[in-house]
Amino acid sequence: MKKFSKILLLASLLITTLAGSVFANENQYILTKEMVYESTRKVALPSGFVEVLIGNTNFTQYQKDNEIMITPLPDEIREDEYGNQYAYFDITGLLPGQKFKVTIKRDSEIQVYEQIIPTRSDTEINSETEMYLEPSKKIESDDPELIAKAKELTEGITTDYKKAQAIFEYVNVNMSYDTSTMYANKGSISALKSMRGVCEEFTTLFVAMCRALDIPARAVEGYKLEDVYASGDTNNKSGDDLYLGKGIVNHVWAEIYLAEFGWVPVEPTVIYTVNGERKPYLDSFCKLETPEYMSIGIYNPDRANRRIKGVEEVKYDENIILKDKIAPEAQNTFQDIAHVNWAVKDIQTLYAKGVVKGYSEYEYRPDNSISRIEFITMLSRVLKYYDTQYEERGLVYYYPDYDETTHWSKEEYDFLLRCYQIINPSDLSSIGFDALSDVFGTGALNPDKAITRAEVVALMDMFLDSSTDSSISFSDVNWSTNFRSSIEKAAANGLINGYPDGTFRPNDSITRAEMAAILGRYISGNVYSMN
Repeated sequence: MKKFSKILLLASLLITTLAGSVFANENQYILTKEMVYESTRKVALPSGFVEVLIGNTNFTQYQKDNEIMITPLPDEIREDEYGNQYAYFDITGLLPGQKFKVTIKRDSEIQVYEQIIPTRSDTEINSETEMYLEPSKKIESDDPELIAKAKELTEGITTDYKKAQAIFEYVNVNMSYDTSTMYANKGSISALKSMRGVCEEFTTLFVAMCRALDIPARAVEGYKLEDVYASGDTNNKSGDDLYLGKGIVNHVWAEIYLAEFGWVPVEPTVIYTVNGERKPYLDSFCKLETPEYMSIGIYNPDRANRRIKGVEEVKYDENIILKDKIAPEAQNTFQDIAHVNWAVKDIQTLYAKGVVKGYSEYEYRPDNSISRIEFITMLSRVLKYYDTQYEERGLVYYYPDYDETTHWSKEEYDFLLRCYQIINPSDLSSIGFDALSDVFGTGALNPDKAITRAEVVALMDMFLDSSTDSSISFSDVNWSTNFRSSIEKAAANGLINGYPDGTFRPNDSITRAEMAAILGRYISGNVYSMN
């Protein structure tokens, strides 16, 4: 009886027995990255930035990206020659010891790729594929020795599919997985000379040889997903081991372009043996047999995944979870919100995140006013949930009429008050109001008093972009109106529209429906989304 074994080689050796393996055809995952940066300067940062790879969307046939969310809102979105996007943040003015956090969440559905492709298939050169015929860093397809080897391997072969298969078999059978710094992450020429390296060498050698023969080929950067058990040993787990979920390993694999089929996956980093002898594992040529390859973008060694200036990276976490393990979003059952159809979506958003609740299962009471302390609580919850930069630090001022020991809102009150203290000096010129006392005075908070529309935007002033729009004006807002600058800034940020008669009515109490719309617009304007 023949003994079969297959090894997918990544950052560590992962051994999988072929016999009896069962795979689902599709999985949906949520990938979360959290990066934290800190200034080590003794003064405010005179110049600095953070740039992180967001990636690409829906560029492979075996993955559907439903949404990518980035917080905070980037100052700029940059793009490389392959269409990969990068979030750029200007952090000039970051205070000594202050941290800056970036969070990226990716919602993706991953499928197997099992299209049957005829061996007579050829490639197609067009505007999309021609750039993937050129040599590039670590894919040196113009190297004479590499060209000669590619031609030698494919001599007498007439179709591009079969040529690519011959190159795949050569790489797949002859490359040795070696993580030593002498061979890892060196690219195609190093791989050809040593026949050693990691997934990057397996892939770049395959891609470079294909390009040398005018077969469009590219490397895909992403992750290989693997099962994680409590024992930490994926090779010798017992039936008693606790399954913890999916882990992720950085990975690179290839794609070739074939007419009528488009970009087709090729996974060269698989070691397959029969009775101890290496054999080509053709189930990973123009196929992906498991829904466990999450593609992020096109491999581009000329562009670092993360670039920073003026700060140190103090935290980098990557986590992935099957979406069906996440509790579904709570749905409201309010029966009294149909007449405020313009706020229904925002009410649901805030309800699902736990920012607002109803008076009962069926009552939201959208036309009711809200108190000062209720809005303080809701704004605080929004800032917490959406991973803002505002940290729970600093002193908290308690008004004489606010009971700091027993009031139900204390946690949110404290958080918001501390938020107001995290101010970059470079932002001071744009901040009109940056403390509760600027809005409500220093004498009394009157927490249960109905909050006005003007007071709401004044409380949000420091969390808004400083942009202004002179074309936006309200007939009842002039130079003598309280919080005029905050009203103008809120309008320029798209938070408020005013009434059909051209008024803003700054002194009117705000309704629960209006509050939901304003906070919903704030959320939409401060989370960058690709979908």
